[in-house]
Amino acid sequence: MTLVGAMVAMAPTSASARPAPGVTPGSRPGALTEVRVGTPLSVPSIVPAADASGQASRNRVNAATFTVTYRGFTPAAKAAFQRAVNIWSQQLSSPVPITVSASFEPLGPGVLGAAGPTNLWRDFAGAPLKGTWYADAIANKRSGSQLSPTADITARFSSSFSNWHYGTGAVPAGKYDFTSVVLHELGHGVGFLGVGNVSGSAGSVRLGGYPFSYDRYTETGAGTSLLSLADNSTALGSALRSNSVYFDTAKVRAANANRPARLYAPSTFQGGSSYSHLDEATYRAGNANSLMTPAIGSGETIRNPGPIAKAMLTSIGW
Repeated sequence: MTLVGAMVAMAPTSASARPAPGVTPGSRPGALTEVRVGTPLSVPSIVPAADASGQASRNRVNAATFTVTYRGFTPAAKAAFQRAVNIWSQQLSSPVPITVSASFEPLGPGVLGAAGPTNLWRDFAGAPLKGTWYADAIANKRSGSQLSPTADITARFSSSFSNWHYGTGAVPAGKYDFTSVVLHELGHGVGFLGVGNVSGSAGSVRLGGYPFSYDRYTETGAGTSLLSLADNSTALGSALRSNSVYFDTAKVRAANANRPARLYAPSTFQGGSSYSHLDEATYRAGNANSLMTPAIGSGETIRNPGPIAKAMLTSIGW
């Protein structure tokens, strides 16, 4: 299946959102990224649950706590979803529980699911950078408090899709692994996404005049920061469709043989897929970094976010 399509706008931020004492942070509704059925793998592959050093994941004292509200899930679907939650809980650390509103419901034709941060926040107490949007879960971690009474992540998955694999083992050929899909979408929910967009020939990497934390570290193949290019310009639009966009921080280079991470930036901009994923051709199925690419096929089992994705999340505030 291919992770594509529109960024679906969420409802406006609740007026009852609770900012940290003495702080009036800016906030905006977040967005969901859809997951659609696509091309199956001809050869099944598996990326096991392991950390960057190749050691099996183990319980951590400072593991993040996820609180999930499940609606409509079958026992098998809930168990598969919870496995993805458990994997992320061992990769992240926060003093504030990460709340998820998850529903299992009929979705549109070909849509397997969608998830994302419910709200975006900037200039809150403890924000790593001023004038920068952060996902709910990062903002809560950094502020040390729950900024909004709404769930941090909104996730919806298709109950009408009949080809799911809910088991603990490798997905059989021809089936789509529910845990892998949830693992990918929760990655977006905790902040693996940017606001880069192309409309016509003009590109932008700001939302309401401010970049997302992810956008602070994106650059062209020549090393030019995308934020240095004028917003709503053809130059930025061309860069976002150049097949040569990278995410570059010291942490990412340490996880990627001293190279920046290549992002998915095809010549035709694909809303919800371009820019907010690792490059599919570079990190193919079976690669340790394949989870956060824009495509995952039937027969593909992934139980690890991958060293690059984890380094990127650390760079943006985790």
